[in-house]
Amino acid sequence: MLNNTEVFIGCIIILLICIPGLIGNGIVIWLLGFNIKRNPFTTYIFNLSIADFGMLTIETIRTLFFILNVLHELSFKYYINLLHHSIFLFTFMTSQLLLTIISTDRCVCLFFPLWHRCHRPPHLSTAVCLIIWLVAFLISVTDIILIVTLEYYWLGEIQFYLNFVVSMPIMCVSTISMLIEVCIRSQQKKWGKMLRAILITLVFFLLFALPINVAQSLKIFQKTYDYFSLYAYICATLNSTINPMIYYLVGRDKTESSNRRMHVILDNLFKEEEHYREEQETSTEAPL
Repeated sequence: MLNNTEVFIGCIIILLICIPGLIGNGIVIWLLGFNIKRNPFTTYIFNLSIADFGMLTIETIRTLFFILNVLHELSFKYYINLLHHSIFLFTFMTSQLLLTIISTDRCVCLFFPLWHRCHRPPHLSTAVCLIIWLVAFLISVTDIILIVTLEYYWLGEIQFYLNFVVSMPIMCVSTISMLIEVCIRSQQKKWGKMLRAILITLVFFLLFALPINVAQSLKIFQKTYDYFSLYAYICATLNSTINPMIYYLVGRDKTESSNRRMHVILDNLFKEEEHYREEQETSTEAPL
């Protein structure tokens, strides 16, 4: 069992991680929502940033509450925990499902660019995102209703278990396939920065999402480990914070001045995705 000092230190760490994540995801949402015309792929990135922003927001609220609770015992702890459980399940599940779709979409685009271009419905990304948000919302609402009315706590844990045994293997296969393809053809073709950013994002997600999926899945078997759970939440927070930083570091041109603003670099990176996709398809269409 964690003591108050350990809880306080863990809360401070999570809070320090959340703040830059909220800023970074906020910039991505602002750019893709109001300043850059979205294409089918950046629609996924836009929705992923919204999900990460939501997750970091609820983590910030819960962390601040825990700090207050350590300093002064509060009476509404149960309701805060219930709210956090529901919104965390909603946003984290949305993020994981979106990354599963992103990994699959990039894999298909990489291996079958012509098929991806000719047979992909123009509004598929929007429709898939809406379905993912709806499914995650219905599951989280059902979960909180079952907790309040029947004191049934396992739907959320079952969902994390399904994420662990279904979504993560799909992402593993897609990511490994793309990494192999990129390594094999790296000498023959220059890969776009956005593809590299997505590959790094997927690798970090597989590393950072594993602990929280395992920690929540263990609750199904009546097993909880307080230190591991704290570590898992820190990793989940890192996962939602790190994506804008990956976009920034990959999109940054080392030959240019290092004081370029983040929104300029992200703007160029997201615009390059459309140009690179068209260039790849054109080169594929060209006769040998």
